Amino acid sequence: MPIATHKTLALTLILALNTLLPGCEDAGKVNLAVDALKERENQAVARETSTQERELELVARERKLAEETASLAAQKAELELLRVKLQEEIAKTEELQKTLALRAKRGPAPTVSAQRVLIIDPATDEILHEKNADLRGQVASTQKLLTALILVEEGNLDQIVTIEKRDTDAAPTKFGLKVGEQFTRRQLLTALLVRSFNDIAEALARDNAGSVAAFREKMNQRAAELGMNNSHFANPHGLPDESQYSTARDMAVVAKAADTWPVIREMVRNKTFDFKRSDGTVTTLTNTNRVMRSYPPCDGMKTGYTNAAGFCLISSGELNGRRRIVVVLNGQSRSVWTDSQALLEWSLKG
Repeated sequence: MPIATHKTLALTLILALNTLLPGCEDAGKVNLAVDALKERENQAVARETSTQERELELVARERKLAEETASLAAQKAELELLRVKLQEEIAKTEELQKTLALRAKRGPAPTVSAQRVLIIDPATDEILHEKNADLRGQVASTQKLLTALILVEEGNLDQIVTIEKRDTDAAPTKFGLKVGEQFTRRQLLTALLVRSFNDIAEALARDNAGSVAAFREKMNQRAAELGMNNSHFANPHGLPDESQYSTARDMAVVAKAADTWPVIREMVRNKTFDFKRSDGTVTTLTNTNRVMRSYPPCDGMKTGYTNAAGFCLISSGELNGRRRIVVVLNGQSRSVWTDSQALLEWSLKG
């Protein structure tokens, strides 16, 4: 019960006694008792007031402490963010130092005769070397990597393809498919990437989209999705067409995308491939990529040649945990092999 309530009750009782005992010799004592009680009550009120003031002061201190604690927590969080950023900057600096050291170790890129060149690190997208990388031109059979990418992305590689008459009408180089023969998509795609047969490209395109024309639309759509903004494709194999073009930079994009698929990497690294026909005969196909035979770290990708595109080769390789993709287009002679190997060796130094 609050002190004020106690005071009221006590005074009421004493005043009542004082009223009942008028003239009593004890009246003076009662008055003294009343005065003493009032004094004690005043002291109690003072103590209660002091206690309330101390409680308010304590609440204020607790509030201030909470504010200071929150401020310290915010400062600690800010310091942690700064620490993380500092570590990131240190890591970037160390990586840059490594990159600069590797570049110094590599030295300048080899001089090559090819008109268009680009070398990338597919893990980081770093461009290690380029030459006329955005110059448009035809790219011959290297665009079969885009054909392969579309087919692999859509899956069902073990589905049977029955060869039709229109598949056999492609210009050389042809495997010589026969109407009615049956193969799996996987079998045909492997032969396409190993030996680059144009009739196989037509068969796969027709099987996938219903016609070569429809597949052409899919090629350009997928190229746009990949960000190949400097390319236009007219067929699945790369035979000359005036409306068809790409760049070394764009072809590096599709090569990188294809390189992410283990099934494609497995196909392009085949130095030979035993192609079994419907009648049981087996033809051993030798990979057109000669760099694979002269430089072991090279593990595939795609060759190409037409008069318009010159000698072309997209090669991939890996050494000491470093992976590289080298695009060489419009080679002036068969030096495309030595040029590509020299560039791949150079890029794999660091």
